[in-house]
Amino acid sequence: MATTRRRDRAATQKALVQAGEELFAQYGFNGVTLDMVATASGANKAMVSYYFGSKEGLYDAVIEALVSDVLAHVKSILRTSNDPVKNFRRYIAALGYAFAERQSFCAILMREYIEGSMQEREIPFRQVLQFYQMTESFYAAGRKARLFRNFDVHQLHLSIVGPLVHFVLTQRLRDRALSKHARGLSDPSMDVFTKQLARMILDGVCVKATR
Repeated sequence: MATTRRRDRAATQKALVQAGEELFAQYGFNGVTLDMVATASGANKAMVSYYFGSKEGLYDAVIEALVSDVLAHVKSILRTSNDPVKNFRRYIAALGYAFAERQSFCAILMREYIEGSMQEREIPFRQVLQFYQMTESFYAAGRKARLFRNFDVHQLHLSIVGPLVHFVLTQRLRDRALSKHARGLSDPSMDVFTKQLARMILDGVCVKATR
């Protein structure tokens, strides 16, 4: 009986987090109501307060789950070596593929950066900060090996994440529009795009030019 209750509890929490992810990505934090969460999850809206305390608590749980999933995906496909330049290049590619796997994460970030202030709260901010810390660690390895120039790491991080998020979020627009209105424009794959982005970033960061 206790096992069944734990299973039901876990299933309800998972359904609420999944519903929150989809809704926050589509409407932003302010545009989502508990009634919408209840309808999308198939659970009573009182369960949001019961399990997460509030809509803010649900949002925190969604961000935590997304960040954990994206970071795990990055680590699962990232193959590092003793070469900091290669590692940085591979990191950019892994981050791009991980973002593409969870487009809702990119959508939530963009909506909150543009419309909301939820990212100013400590819990979601600390979660998202882990991506900056990952960039910082790869850059620090290059600096230690004296292969990278002195750069502001935050600006470097924004130069990586911004293009990747934009590329992921505009995929459907490119799919619809390019063939109709700009057939001469190529639509690069993630592999092509991340290689080009990494080359531009590393050409600026590396002491010696890369190929």
